[in-house]
Amino acid sequence: MKLAQFIQTNMERLLEDWEEAALDIAPQLKGKDSPALRDHAREILEFITENLLTSQTREESAGKALGKGRSSAPGIIDNEHGIDRLRQGLSMLQMIQELQALRVRITSAWGDAQHDLTAKDINELIRFNETIDQLIVNSVSGYSHGFDQETHLIETMLKASLDPAAIFDPDGRYLFINTAMANLVNESHRNVIGKTPLELGVDFATEFHSEIATTVTTGQSQRREFSHGLPSGRDLCFDCQFVPVFNDWNQVEAIVTTSRDITQRKQTDHQVWRSANFDSLTGIPNRRLFLDRLEQTLREAQRKGSFFALLFIDLDRFKQANDQLGHEAGDRLLAQVAERISTKVRAMDTVARLGGDEFTLILKETDREGAKEAAKALLISLERAFDVDSHRVHLSGSIGLTVFPDDGRDAAKLMHNADQAMYAAKEDGGQQVQVYESWMAQSESEHMRLNRELDDALSESQLELYYQPIIDIRTGTISGAEALLRWNHPYEGLLTPDAFLSITEQSGLTDSINAYVLEQAMICSLRWRDLSDEAFPININESPASFFTRSLVDQWRARLAQVGLDKSNITLELTPASLNNIRASGFNPVRSLGLAGLRLHLAIDDFGIEPFSLLALQEFRMDSVKIDRELIRNAGQGGNADRILGAIIAMAHAIDVQVVAVGVETDQQLQFLSHAGCDYAQGFLFSRPLRQDDFEALLERERQKKPC
Repeated sequence: MKLAQFIQTNMERLLEDWEEAALDIAPQLKGKDSPALRDHAREILEFITENLLTSQTREESAGKALGKGRSSAPGIIDNEHGIDRLRQGLSMLQMIQELQALRVRITSAWGDAQHDLTAKDINELIRFNETIDQLIVNSVSGYSHGFDQETHLIETMLKASLDPAAIFDPDGRYLFINTAMANLVNESHRNVIGKTPLELGVDFATEFHSEIATTVTTGQSQRREFSHGLPSGRDLCFDCQFVPVFNDWNQVEAIVTTSRDITQRKQTDHQVWRSANFDSLTGIPNRRLFLDRLEQTLREAQRKGSFFALLFIDLDRFKQANDQLGHEAGDRLLAQVAERISTKVRAMDTVARLGGDEFTLILKETDREGAKEAAKALLISLERAFDVDSHRVHLSGSIGLTVFPDDGRDAAKLMHNADQAMYAAKEDGGQQVQVYESWMAQSESEHMRLNRELDDALSESQLELYYQPIIDIRTGTISGAEALLRWNHPYEGLLTPDAFLSITEQSGLTDSINAYVLEQAMICSLRWRDLSDEAFPININESPASFFTRSLVDQWRARLAQVGLDKSNITLELTPASLNNIRASGFNPVRSLGLAGLRLHLAIDDFGIEPFSLLALQEFRMDSVKIDRELIRNAGQGGNADRILGAIIAMAHAIDVQVVAVGVETDQQLQFLSHAGCDYAQGFLFSRPLRQDDFEALLERERQKKPC
């Protein structure tokens, strides 16, 4: 039987036999590619039989052996076969072995069937081998062309990438770098190839050498961050991946590295961390970081068997200075106090601000006598006059001191005793240092008493919301209200938040109080619906002790959902400092959580006093800004205040933000605001904050005056 006829007759058996060999050579062709593999082989065999049945000259035969034969099946005999195998992930060796297996399987099967070969059979066998040779030559050509093209495209892509990329040999020498990497190491391509980062003296040389060695040894990808200093002095931070490249013998022949510039992300992460751990006014650690440092110091002292001291400082006469100089000057005074205290301690110690005019110090590896000396030196330093806005301000301090382990062996006990000692110093006239003694445990400071009583206030319904009307300047009617928290203290009477909110941060009651305020405001918002069933607008203040975060918004989302988030009409007032912190963290509650859909609106309080980005007004979809009462105080007198107010109102209206004037007390102020186009006003000119029942009665009287 002729070879061509044998192939045609035994096509299916030959395909099955060859497919087994091909999948053994290239296992990656198994699965979804197996049917296509057999169809491809069938086309090859059909081309071969057609070729065997066609007469040819000696010159044509020689040309086929060199891969120059004519093809009547261009998808098979030309270089497309090699390109397909490249795309399927085969190596060139696997592709050649595949065609060789085809030759061996068919000639062996035909030889077994023929037994004796005639001269014509041998000639046909020669033509069969010539065709296979032509397939191999053309496939290799197509494979090489495709590989070169693919390599060129990848190289072009890497060169154009803004991320630094390089390829190293197993010894850590550069084989390839893209333009971004060349710029990073400040060398030309020619000077880099064949050298190691160590030889080039780059900052990250040691890290790279270590990760390349680990990648070669383990055969696994590695990832780490590294930093690099530019000649300009700027430091960059990169996230780098090291990926091994294997040869046909499963050995690492190269390592590909790609580096992503994460400098901006690192800076943002640091800003978020700093906002959460440092006091925005003074720049020193806040209560959160102080507690963390205290726990660390406690564990270290327990491990070493050493002493450390804890100091609580309450400034004497600060309230009088703050009242005389004003809020802004008082803040600058606190910043100077923090700076002066910080200069009196070692780098290993911690100075923190707990809130208000209270500071604390952790003096590591310091016994009682050493702590007393340090506290006295600190007291003398605080008694030197401070210069604030051309004023000389004299302060002092009441300092309470406690020592580990003599006065306490845990953080809570040490803080309690330091507070007791500070209270004793305060009660004794201030301007002194008191070391904790056991008799002090019998007394209780006002701060501690309020802390304990505030916990009872929630459970015994002593907290209450008062409401101050917000007036529509154009119509003179009540358009909304601001909810203001009050504490009906059983002995001290009505307390404003200034007297107790700083305690909530230390007592852990901030979230509970926030929840109470939000719930009460929502109830009234729904209760005071107008005739068209629209919820009454109520503003609430963000607690100074809270930090506006994703988790806080999630809590509010849950509370709003319980009451009916599509019905209540609540506006949350943020301070400029809070807004700056939120924006620096990259968290946008409107964009991330769809806050606008919750009917929980955002407003800026104290506008015009503290700086912040105007872009944030649009980014956070602010509904309104509340102009600080310090600017309103001089409104209508023709001075700078009028020009500033006019500019603020015009700017806000230009970006569709409404303006509320706070602290309006005179007709002169109201007339100016009306002329300047201000939208709303609140203040004693209209009403003081009212209890819920009284405000409800006021609102009902006004609604009855309106014509039906």
